[in-house]
Amino acid sequence: MSTRPCRIDLREKVINFIKAGNSQKEASRVFEINKMIINRWYLRYKSQEHFRQKIRLGAKPTIEKESFIQYETDHPKARSEDIAREFSISASGAHYWLRRVVIKKPSPM
Repeated sequence: MSTRPCRIDLREKVINFIKAGNSQKEASRVFEINKMIINRWYLRYKSQEHFRQKIRLGAKPTIEKESFIQYETDHPKARSEDIAREFSISASGAHYWLRRVVIKKPSPM
C-alpha cells in the first residue's frame, strides 16, 4: 500500500472520465484505482473545484538551525546533555541536530 499521492494528470483523467457520464465504479475498473480514492477526488473536485493533492507540511522543527549553530560555535565543548538543556530538547534530539548540521563531537573517554 502506497501513501504517495497520485500524479495530477491521472486525477485529471479520472475526473474527466466521470464528468463524461461514467460512474466512479467504472472509473475504478478502468484506471485500476480504489473506489474510495476516486470518491475522495470527486468530492474534493465538487466542493473545492480542484483535484490537487493536499499540501503535506510535515513536522516543524522545535529549534532554529541558525541559533543551534551559533550556540555550538560559542560552546564547542558542550555535551549533548548541555545542548539539550539549553534548547529544551532531549539528549538524543541534540545528538540528531549535531548530526544534521554536520558537527562532529569528540566521543567522551
